[in-house]
Amino acid sequence: MLALGCGPDPEGKYNDFVNQTRESASASEGAETTSEPGTTGTPTTGGTSGGPALFDINGDFLLAVSTTVDRSKPLQFIATNTVTETDGKQVLSICLQPLTLMQGKVTIPREPIGEPLCFKDLDIVDNGFTLDAGIVSVTGMANPITGANIVASLIMAGKVKSDDLFCGTVTGEVMEPPVGSVEGSSFAAVRLADVKVLPDPVVIDCDGVSVTDP
Repeated sequence: MLALGCGPDPEGKYNDFVNQTRESASASEGAETTSEPGTTGTPTTGGTSGGPALFDINGDFLLAVSTTVDRSKPLQFIATNTVTETDGKQVLSICLQPLTLMQGKVTIPREPIGEPLCFKDLDIVDNGFTLDAGIVSVTGMANPITGANIVASLIMAGKVKSDDLFCGTVTGEVMEPPVGSVEGSSFAAVRLADVKVLPDPVVIDCDGVSVTDP
């Protein structure tokens, strides 16, 4: 109040300050910003559904693929996600690093092996995405069911459930070993705070079903 009472025309300066503050607030309301972890905080018009992005799945996850061959012995990967947003459209890039598993085991030893399987430019629409992996090969050291090398053509239809979980269904065919269709399979990916500390039990579907070693 002392400052407002000093110098010529204090009321005029005060009114100018109020007007400038209102103009600045109006400009800020015209653009939404995001403060979710892993994002830039720059103005955004939101996701492909026309609203702001609901969840942020940037970062590392344990992704488990549970097939109809043996639902209790999932293949496991470290999934590293990068989500970018341009013109209101979200695009996911994901790399899947296979983890070793002893035959018949869920949690042992789960060490990285081989080259990661990387997929880019997956559109996220209404918090969902489709990953058409094409024909992929996975070493038998990451196959806890039979221990044999795997050659498969797989499609993953995913849904982002929260910042810490995305999951969905898996369809396609396993050519080697000659298993055939794996329709009815599922996957789930749970956020990792530390890639060296993996969860036990392991979530395998959107219903929260989990498995572990006996």
